[in-house]
Amino acid sequence: MPNNELFPMLEKSFLDPDFALPGGQSNSACQERSISVLKKLLSDYPGKRIALGTHGAVMTLMMNYFDNNYGMDFLPQTTKPDVYRMEFLGEKLSKVTRLWGAVQPAIS
Repeated sequence: MPNNELFPMLEKSFLDPDFALPGGQSNSACQERSISVLKKLLSDYPGKRIALGTHGAVMTLMMNYFDNNYGMDFLPQTTKPDVYRMEFLGEKLSKVTRLWGAVQPAIS
């Protein structure tokens, strides 16, 4: 879907977390599902480094769960691909660092 069609739908989904396209999932359902996985990983691997791959909108919803500054205004600032490091103290998000750009991808 081109960005000019996608972004109005994303904006609507961030304004109304229960909005879903036909056959799709609402932001509230997606956030609940993704956060349950993240919390399980944090519980199972306390103090460990975990790599988790996902789409930008899902990443934004996960980050938004812990900090409202990560929402629809944040999402367009991300790139494809992008890498963020989220640091936790228990289940509390303590720091977010954007790594993409700081790391040179090994592409041959």
